[in-house]
Amino acid sequence: MIKQAYFQGKNKKRRYFEGWYFKCISVDRKHAIAIIPGMAIDPQGKKHAFIQVINAVNGKTWYHHFPYSEFNARSDEFDVEIENNSFNAQGLSLNVDTAEGCIKGRLTFDTIHPFPTGPGHPGIMGPFGLLPFMECYHAIIHLYHEIKGDIELDGEILDFNGGVGYIEKDYGRSFPKTYLWLQASHFETRNASFVFSRANIPFLGIEFPGFFAYFTDFNGITQRFATYNFSRLKKWEVDTEKGTCAGELEGPNGALAFTAQMASGGRLRAPVDGLMDREIVESITAKVWVRLTNNHGDVIFESASSEAGMEICLDEGVASNQESE
Repeated sequence: MIKQAYFQGKNKKRRYFEGWYFKCISVDRKHAIAIIPGMAIDPQGKKHAFIQVINAVNGKTWYHHFPYSEFNARSDEFDVEIENNSFNAQGLSLNVDTAEGCIKGRLTFDTIHPFPTGPGHPGIMGPFGLLPFMECYHAIIHLYHEIKGDIELDGEILDFNGGVGYIEKDYGRSFPKTYLWLQASHFETRNASFVFSRANIPFLGIEFPGFFAYFTDFNGITQRFATYNFSRLKKWEVDTEKGTCAGELEGPNGALAFTAQMASGGRLRAPVDGLMDREIVESITAKVWVRLTNNHGDVIFESASSEAGMEICLDEGVASNQESE
């Protein structure tokens, strides 16, 4: 079974990227940042490493560029180093001081809830994650963890003690041209984790729509909705101008309805054939509402989060779908 958290790009020569996404929210919700270490190889084979940072409070982003010689990641363990910075399942350590800006500090993670994998459950992409030649592979590493430590970001101390975090990653050639992504951990009623993504997926000369959603409250409620387990996206609406989306899903064990509203965000770099020159707007203070029901129609969870991650990258301004997929 592929250990997707580990480095997958050891033998890649061109048109490749790999990045790990660490989302960090403070206990008072005054601080929200995402830190993305990674590497990229362009179509000519030129390599570099990077650490991207987004500060949700002011929407400011940083792209710290490093020579590829400073990148070291293990293919038999989740362990990434870029110059004097390290990232793994237990925490991260930052010591960046470049012309772009400065970020320093150390965060450690405990009360970790990893995404469950095993025989028959290779990852959030299901069997699609095992197919070769996919444009982009997506993996969830930690659904939820608690944080200790603080970060100094351009002279400001951000206290993350008692906060919560999330880790995922992407790797492959390019981000999908058309996609939507949501992720929320901070719900008003109780701890829970929700992630949803829908994308048009090119594969062997054709293109098909695919989606997945995963919800857990870490206390007995866990639901997975995906193209590969015969779930249906019954209703789907997205408006890029308003920054909103809504959906209703039906799966083997129940149904899930959600709405989301984009908040102010920052511009991040994303890969196209290994070139990190596409700009996407990401918010990590979006508002998401989720309602989960069982097969009897009973509401088993309903709550909202105001510290959700959200990206909308669609060609059309307004799209809707009232049919099953």
